[in-house]
Amino acid sequence: MKSPIKLLLVDDHTVLRSGLRMLLNSHKDIVVVGEAESGEEALEKIKELKPDIVLLDISMPGMGGMTALQKIKEISEAKVLMLTMHADEEYLKEALEFGVSGYVLKQAADTELIQAIKEVANGQVHVDSGLAQNLVKSMYHPSKQKNDSDSNLTDREKEVLKLIALGHTNKEIAETLMISVKTVESHKTRIMEKINCQKRSEMVRYALENGYINT
Repeated sequence: MKSPIKLLLVDDHTVLRSGLRMLLNSHKDIVVVGEAESGEEALEKIKELKPDIVLLDISMPGMGGMTALQKIKEISEAKVLMLTMHADEEYLKEALEFGVSGYVLKQAADTELIQAIKEVANGQVHVDSGLAQNLVKSMYHPSKQKNDSDSNLTDREKEVLKLIALGHTNKEIAETLMISVKTVESHKTRIMEKINCQKRSEMVRYALENGYINT
């Protein structure tokens, strides 16, 4: 039998955490292993509880969600799913750049959150569909340019790009493709040159535009 998804709730609102815990614990394949009300507390709980997914708010007193996201990626292999009220592409772009695996709006939590958790647990990236469409439109490039650059990627580079866009670390990609971390880094450098990207968020955007990951 498959083990349930271990999840850590991070939000400074006690009532919201309580409601989310009730919602999530009603699903047999998800278990809430702990709660934290700040980024600082979340880092300690992650070391102690080793969750599979961290459900993280952006706006919290003290260490905010974006800073916490960066630090979580430094110390843990846990996937991070943002649950936020910020329906703003700039927040989404920043979160993607820092390696978030999912971005769900609080107003859609009752209908979308469970699906997002399961997709993230399976290695996918889940982004609110409306925000994803707006992000792609705001950074749209002519399709001919995209197709030309895409055709220059080798099959291996396309595999690496997809895994990067799905939030995997270089080490995870190396293990998945059975290559060295150094080779992954070389592929990443060539991909960025070919598709004219400078940052991780731009690679994720490119992957979204070209169908490498689902929204």
